[in-house]
Amino acid sequence: MFERVWTAVVTSTYRKTPARLCGYQRRTIRGQAYPALIPGAAADQIDGVVYQNVGGHDVLRLDRFEGACYMKKKEICLLPDGGRIPAWAYVFREKFADLVEAQAWDPVWFENHGIDVFMRDYQGYRRIDAAADMLDA
Repeated sequence: MFERVWTAVVTSTYRKTPARLCGYQRRTIRGQAYPALIPGAAADQIDGVVYQNVGGHDVLRLDRFEGACYMKKKEICLLPDGGRIPAWAYVFREKFADLVEAQAWDPVWFENHGIDVFMRDYQGYRRIDAAADMLDA
């Protein structure tokens, strides 16, 4: 949902639209700047972005970026005009629940403070590139 992170992972440009995902919460992960997306109550909702028609090469890059703590799950998101759109969400795996804190994750804090730390410290970009190089070979 943050352009700076998105463009560091994918290699192409995609159309995007704001959307709302219902029934989920974003929570803080112990010791990390990025969030866990976890199932919540039916009334819970989070705002984000849906990127459309993402190419297979970039989907593989996104899968590598998200890593083993997340599983991809197809959900229906609500659009600002009241429409609906199917989208893949990376949901934090239950087996890693001990890493999730009770505190809600704050996207405004991340955009203003956490993103710089994340972009500096995240080591997975090399893993993404190595996997993409294997696909291109």
